[in-house]
Amino acid sequence: MENFDAVGPWEQRTINILKSLMIFFAMALALLMVVTVILRYGVEKPFLAIEEAAVLLGLWLYFVSAAYVTGARAHICGGALHLVVKTEQGRRVVRFLSTLLCLSVSCVALYYAAKYGWFTFDKGRKSTYLQWPKYLWVASMVFGFIVMTLFLALQGRRDFAALREEEAHQC
Repeated sequence: MENFDAVGPWEQRTINILKSLMIFFAMALALLMVVTVILRYGVEKPFLAIEEAAVLLGLWLYFVSAAYVTGARAHICGGALHLVVKTEQGRRVVRFLSTLLCLSVSCVALYYAAKYGWFTFDKGRKSTYLQWPKYLWVASMVFGFIVMTLFLALQGRRDFAALREEEAHQC
């Protein structure tokens, strides 16, 4: 995981907020599952709207967690890189290029998520049981990809600066 001292104040605050949101959504989802089990098996009165709410909470948990992992640079990275690329400069180049690749993928995913989000908002679709607007579910995806894209852009800028700094020391 990246040293948090290297990130800016906006990033650190955002990472802390995301961590709090992850805890909130995880606890809310766990509580909802307990209520579902009690209603279904304890009193034999299943309430299907809870399952819709569980999917909503699960999506928000997933995309908030994805944004957190991106911001904290805690995602899984290939350890084989250190076996192939021996120099620190080479590793910085690979790190920069992988950040650019992730940023590109995140931008494409954000585009399609936003497009789908606008579609659901425009159509005014509602969930089956709760009758909540469907864009609440899609908003988790849009939010996650926006935050991931911002983090990756800032990380790419830092990776490029580190690459340039190393090149300057070699001259």
